[in-house]
Amino acid sequence: ASALLAAPVFASSVVAIPLLLDRQVSVLAAVFTSWRVVMEHPLPLALWAFIVMALTALGMATLLIGLIVVVPLLAHASWHAYRDCVLATEGD
Repeated sequence: ASALLAAPVFASSVVAIPLLLDRQVSVLAAVFTSWRVVMEHPLPLALWAFIVMALTALGMATLLIGLIVVVPLLAHASWHAYRDCVLATEGD
């Protein structure tokens, strides 16, 4: 049940947040871009959502101390995922 709530939030933000930081685009354009990327690469992004969830849960299970390592790691990896996905879809 919670996955049904989390999936649209993930799809709306997986590319939108880094895109808003990287380029001058509207929030609506960033969200539409995020949804387009998710629709074009559903399996890798579903795996990425699982990895984010698992690492976040692991970081929280260590009394939040693990988040000191997990958050920068996920931020760095998310940035590279954004760059790969957006550049891949712009090339079409």
